[in-house]
Amino acid sequence: MIQHRETSNVPPLRLTDVTFGFGRKESAAQSPVLRNVSLTIAAGEVLGILGPNGSGKSTLLKILMRILVPQQGTVEWFGQPPDAFSQSDIARYVAFVPQETQQAFPFTINEMVLMGRYPHHDRTWGLGWEGSHDRAVAMQAMRDLDVAHLGTRLITNVSGGERQRAVVARALTQEPEVLLLDEPTAFLDLHHQLDIARIIRRLNRERGLTVVLVSHDLNLASQYCDRLLLLREGEIVAMGTPEDVIVAASLEPVYGCSVLVDRHPQSGRPRVTLPV
Repeated sequence: MIQHRETSNVPPLRLTDVTFGFGRKESAAQSPVLRNVSLTIAAGEVLGILGPNGSGKSTLLKILMRILVPQQGTVEWFGQPPDAFSQSDIARYVAFVPQETQQAFPFTINEMVLMGRYPHHDRTWGLGWEGSHDRAVAMQAMRDLDVAHLGTRLITNVSGGERQRAVVARALTQEPEVLLLDEPTAFLDLHHQLDIARIIRRLNRERGLTVVLVSHDLNLASQYCDRLLLLREGEIVAMGTPEDVIVAASLEPVYGCSVLVDRHPQSGRPRVTLPV
């Protein structure tokens, strides 16, 4: 069983010299997707993972979620090795929001969000399994994500932004201590991108939620993350505050183009634009 954060001072996630590649072990070792990645994620921080396509961002997130197992190196959850707990244990403490969520069945938003309570119950699944506490937690998550008024709507009949907020609400209904998100603002318009980023940051501050998110949006990550990790071809190029990472000297060789970096006029954080 994972030790609860309130009784532990160890970081929720730590990777040491993690290497991973697809295919057979021999070929994976010769051309790894991730190479010697070491990373400690502190409780209550928002960490953004950046890098171009193929840099290993989503692979790293899947290793954190134990969807993939590294060929080399170690991964620790709350100071313990992966074999110290089951996948259902992880689900009580860690929630994962994938980049795309396929909805094969026309559940209502109420029903889908309430599914986030499943890890907190025994294996019995049937009508009436949810209690008043489960429904209260789900309703609060829907209020936090501004989808409570859509509760009776089918998830297949709402906009992309509304569906993404509902998916995040389901993750929060797990009452996690760590929230992992793969491109949470992908495919959304500017208004909904800002909505999701602000909600995640607010919940981080109000609940002490640890957040790890993969993003292609350098500016959004710079404004809303405490620390950034920049990957290129499976290796860490830079890691630190936005001021440490969002610099032309790091970004230009990684993305293969010239960039202009200045300060956002309101936040003062780094901002990236492309030259004319």
